Order: sequence, then C-alpha cells, then structure tokens
Amino acid sequence: MEVNDELAVLRRALPAALRAVGVGGRVVVESYHSLEDRLVKRAFTAGTRSTAPDDLPFVPEDQQPELRSVTRGAEKATDDEVEQNPRAASVRLRAVERVRPPRGAAS
Repeated sequence: MEVNDELAVLRRALPAALRAVGVGGRVVVESYHSLEDRLVKRAFTAGTRSTAPDDLPFVPEDQQPELRSVTRGAEKATDDEVEQNPRAASVRLRAVERVRPPRGAAS
C-alpha cells in the first residue's frame, strides 16, 4: 500500500468518481484494509448528508443529499464466499447512488 501510494490514489479517485457519476448511477467500492474502508465510508457519508443546518424544520431542495446509500453499512463476504476464496474474508463493499446532480454542476 505504501510503495504504490494507494491511499493517496484512493483519496483522489473517490471524489472524482462521485463527481463523474450521473443521476441514477452508482459508485461501488471494495476495500480490503480498514484504512481504505474508512476513506470510502467518510466520502460516501458526506454525500448522503444534507447540507442544511440540523435545527431547520425542513430541508430545502437545494440542500438535499446528492447520494443515497445502496448498502446498509459495509457488506461482508458470506461464509460460502470465504470458503471458496479465503482472501475474501477481509473485503468490505460499499455502494451509493447519485440521486441529484452535484452541487454547482450545470443542470
């Protein structure tokens, strides 16, 4: 991971992928290390939250979340998958779907 600077690559790739996906498109990431999964979780969580202040009684249309979680948390490999492929034991899969254009994007 260190030699190939994989975490820095992931830090650049995640925002680029999230900006590039169109409405209805999905971004799916498999991570095999907790550091990778933490980056993915933070990026996905940021996109699934409203930008409106918490004390507002409603969320204005322009402050609705841009993304919707497809998975509930991180999906893990099943016992059958791990039995067939032991390397799958550490995998975590997360997915989000774009539900509205990115803020600041031309409509």
